[in-house]
Amino acid sequence: MLSRAKGHAARIAMTLAASVLALASSIVALPQPAAHAEKPHGERLNKKYAVADTDYPVPQSNVLWVSPEGDDGAAGAQNAPLKSVAAAAKKATDGTTIVLKSGVYREPHFSITKSNVTLQAAPHAEVWLKGSDVVGASRWKKDGRVWKVTGDFQNFCHVCTVNPDPRVDGMAAFPEQVFIDDQPLKQVDSKDKVGPGTFYVEDATPTTLKVADDRTKGYNVGKQDSVTYYVGSDPTAGTTEISQRSRAFTSTGSGLAMKGVNVAQFAPNHAWDFNDPRLGKESGPVAVSVNGAGSVIQDGVFAQSSSTGFFFDHAENSRFVNNKVYDNGATGLGGNRTHGTTVEKSVFSASNAAGMEIDGTKCKGYCTVGDVKITHAKDVTFRENVVDYSGRQVSHVDKGKSTPPGFWCDEGCINAVVVNNFFTNSSSAIFIEVSAGGVVASNVIESSGMGITLSGSERVKVYNNTVSRTLASITVNEDERSNGCNAVDANRRCIANESWSQEQHLSWDATKNEVYNNIVSSRPGLNGSRRPWWSYPIRTAGGADEDGSSKLYSNSLFTGLDYNAYYRNGLAGDPYLMTWDTPEGAGKTDVRFSRTKDIAEDSRTDKRIDGLERHALDQFGARSANPFFVKEADGDADFKKSDYHLKAG
Repeated sequence: MLSRAKGHAARIAMTLAASVLALASSIVALPQPAAHAEKPHGERLNKKYAVADTDYPVPQSNVLWVSPEGDDGAAGAQNAPLKSVAAAAKKATDGTTIVLKSGVYREPHFSITKSNVTLQAAPHAEVWLKGSDVVGASRWKKDGRVWKVTGDFQNFCHVCTVNPDPRVDGMAAFPEQVFIDDQPLKQVDSKDKVGPGTFYVEDATPTTLKVADDRTKGYNVGKQDSVTYYVGSDPTAGTTEISQRSRAFTSTGSGLAMKGVNVAQFAPNHAWDFNDPRLGKESGPVAVSVNGAGSVIQDGVFAQSSSTGFFFDHAENSRFVNNKVYDNGATGLGGNRTHGTTVEKSVFSASNAAGMEIDGTKCKGYCTVGDVKITHAKDVTFRENVVDYSGRQVSHVDKGKSTPPGFWCDEGCINAVVVNNFFTNSSSAIFIEVSAGGVVASNVIESSGMGITLSGSERVKVYNNTVSRTLASITVNEDERSNGCNAVDANRRCIANESWSQEQHLSWDATKNEVYNNIVSSRPGLNGSRRPWWSYPIRTAGGADEDGSSKLYSNSLFTGLDYNAYYRNGLAGDPYLMTWDTPEGAGKTDVRFSRTKDIAEDSRTDKRIDGLERHALDQFGARSANPFFVKEADGDADFKKSDYHLKAG
């Protein structure tokens, strides 16, 4: 699949007809659902999420069994199980398999420190690690039109955010969570606003900042004392749970295998630096932290964390496979310095459920939320995954403000491979930022705001992708930052070094990229309104680095641009195919090409760039008559209703 496109980069001579055949061979089937069957609804412990029905073999030796009905003083045998995962983790030696029987495990943070430990569900068991506790019906008291409960609940930090000014994130900075029958209630900022589906927390001694708008200056740590919850929906009508713990566990041993274990309703804050009086430094910002190399996480659900659902930290050569990551308050899956790790065959949806600020003009350099966010890593692979927002009606014009980026590689991703994934209704599907090398290939992106974006990145190969009904299909732009520096002072001296990128000698300049053999089809209509300035089938934008080191424009962004296919409804409705930024231009879209033939003929394009779309396809027509696909759905919001295989011939 990739070798054919790589041949284009090697300037293999091809006719236009041969280019179409290459496109036909490169479009592949969408990622398939999980291989395991799901338990019928009536048998499930969780009323919101279905889990995989698994049947892992149990070794004959070095095994510890755990059950919610067990006893931590027991031997850990199948007929004499331990009660807590923490007890099993403490008792485990290298190579131990911990087998969890069906049930909900609600226990404090534990650590797995031994190597090659397996944490797995018993055959056909449904296993949940939950950060919440059940608050029984007898504890709730009616208080006018609401219900309330007072007790020794966790005093969560409301000012522990990534942004130095927590006010930027509003109520999203508050980690508290309430669930009735596993459905979340929404937190509001006063008792007067409590109504059906919402709740308010009254904490008389909260943690505050020493300097009101700057978290970096330290905290006035609040007291761990009585807290009152007010809810507007009847908490006695179902099982009501309140989140009390921030993290399920941390694994530091190499070779962890986590199989068929599900994690939900933990409440981490959004900062790493807060030392909570009760929860310690594990109070944020991830529900599960795997820090050991060679780990495998499979067949689980990671959901309803108030911050990040799962995190790989220095977990080199690990795998995250066949998991479902839903409804987490901020990022679904995060990773840092997790070289060689693969994320595959997993489903991501509804990240940033808490509503963290993701508009770059407001969160500035502290925008961190994505379905998947990877930083400072070599050779990461993201393949055969689904990022699915088909259940949410969002504006495609919103430029990433309504949902977070789907796959976001940032601050020094080196040689990442993003291949054969499916994105639907994503504000920004694939975002490669200030990184280097790698391949973005054979992905299908539909009905989205931004498709593939390369920002301040070099030597990225964009091959064989299908982008349908998406406003800004492919964007390549220069970033004002340079050479691993996130900010400069008035004298253009760096005041925010990014050490990993500097160690790897990354330029953070958009140069030497290749865009071959992609299909850009049928961008969405805007009900007669003017298209946003950033919206083009292919948009290129240059600029000057803020440290004064260089000025790069569209001629510097590419080494190859050819064999792409475009389908538009007509020049009247979609007049521009591509923008070209020049040093002489007045703005970021100072040159706009209407047809592919215009690109190579224009005197302002560098003829050293391979192709310049001399072998492109440039066609027009209605979606119902799409010449490429078996079927392209007609409506902008017709999610998952297209067949993107190419028509015969």
